[in-house]
Amino acid sequence: MNAMPIFTLPGQAPYVLQTPESLTTPRLLVFRDRVERNLQRMQAYLEEIAPASGYRHLCPHVKTNKSSLLTGWLQKAGVGYFKTTMREVEMTINAGAQDLFVAYPLLEHDARELAHLVRKFRQIKFNVQVGSLAHAEILQRIGQIEQVTWHFFIDLDVGMHRTGIAPEDAFSLYTHLAKQNEFIFAGLHGYDGHIHHATAAERRAESQRAMEKLSAVFQHFRRERVHIPRVIVAGTPAFRFDFEILHGAIGDETLVQVSPGTWIFWDSNYERLAPGEFEIAAVILAQVMDIGQPHRFTLNLGHKRWSVDSGPVRFFSRPGLKFVSVSEEHTVLAHEGKETFQIGDYVLLAPHHVCPTINLYEEFSVIGEHGEIEIAASPVDGRNR
Repeated sequence: MNAMPIFTLPGQAPYVLQTPESLTTPRLLVFRDRVERNLQRMQAYLEEIAPASGYRHLCPHVKTNKSSLLTGWLQKAGVGYFKTTMREVEMTINAGAQDLFVAYPLLEHDARELAHLVRKFRQIKFNVQVGSLAHAEILQRIGQIEQVTWHFFIDLDVGMHRTGIAPEDAFSLYTHLAKQNEFIFAGLHGYDGHIHHATAAERRAESQRAMEKLSAVFQHFRRERVHIPRVIVAGTPAFRFDFEILHGAIGDETLVQVSPGTWIFWDSNYERLAPGEFEIAAVILAQVMDIGQPHRFTLNLGHKRWSVDSGPVRFFSRPGLKFVSVSEEHTVLAHEGKETFQIGDYVLLAPHHVCPTINLYEEFSVIGEHGEIEIAASPVDGRNR
């Protein structure tokens, strides 16, 4: 009887996998117990700042998991708010979510599609973002045609310079929208996805700068006696800093929420930035498919199955492995010659950027606490939608 395979990734507890031979490779694996511990850690981080608040201050972005199964796990744990793009809206609805924030500027086709969903699922609260008069005009026109009212967040550019209105122009945009029957004010949104700095001190300083911009807008609205129901901020690298800053500045009159996505699965890139903050819960099982030059071999895995946008994979389950090259279906690795490798050997690796990597898979396998395959194939039903 073969020993049960145990894989080790840098900085992580061992990964146990029973019967890997029953799985086709390359295979995306989600370790359920690590997801559960990531949920527990998230609650603990939030409650350090807002004691006994549970997940009230969390509005996680589901662009990472793209799965109705995982979104269902989040709800079962007590998460009640979700952030999406248009690509994940129907998946999130199918998972049973009741409060969605579509955090993406809506062009006409997407606005019309979302309006149809608003009319179809009247028990669900849909929120959209508005960051310019042009986007407001699209939503107003579609709202009139489809007879829907938009709950909207004003999208602020707090430093990423990707979407959103300049903070100093936010109140004038609000006053314009407040006069229109098609809009109901839901709050402010400020995504600081530009914060990927190498040290915690640098990230905290950048977070302070971003949140000062949002806080200035908040105070302007307060002076004008406009109530702000919710404020949603942050990606994974900055969520703890952002929440601490805003919770202290705003208090309880407004619901302050953070919207990280990567935290649920974690990856080697964020593990490099913040070692041990969460656990790597989504990994890829690959196999040695060929052995050529001395101290080199090729995996049956290429960039069609792991995202290269943030650089090559760096975390492997065998020591001394180094990335050499990648193509569509192949990854070449070098080793130090201290171990022998054979065709068919298994190698576990952690995505360097997990969000787009998940989108490259049609399904994943769920692995239990003792390495058992709990679910052989669960769909990534929010991909390519």
